[in-house]
Amino acid sequence: ILCKIYDEVILPKGVIEEFGSINIDCCKIKNFESPLINVLMRDLNLGRGESEVITFAYENKLRALIDDLKARKIAQQLGLVISGSIGVLLKAEKAGFIKSAYDKAVELKDKGFHVSKDIIDAISKSSPS
Repeated sequence: ILCKIYDEVILPKGVIEEFGSINIDCCKIKNFESPLINVLMRDLNLGRGESEVITFAYENKLRALIDDLKARKIAQQLGLVISGSIGVLLKAEKAGFIKSAYDKAVELKDKGFHVSKDIIDAISKSSPS
């Protein structure tokens, strides 16, 4: 779904180190350093993956795909345009790549992905199921 929505998805190496290798055609792994990464990790207690995503998006004026709530708030405070897994599902539904963002969100929740009841309820009102 990601490759249908985005031409290219850049994954900082820290994300791969946290979650393991990803085999998606449109994903490119980037290794980079910036003092901001260490500030976000040390002073704001973010993980390396989230810190690298925020830093890369901030320094390159790109949209950031982030699910972690604390990281999302920090990214928003930095003025970043952000989206997350649920946003990707909603875009995929709107573009006709999936039938129901609601069904996919429930599937993610059933697999252990944290999605609040409020978000599930909001999606259920806007998504065919």
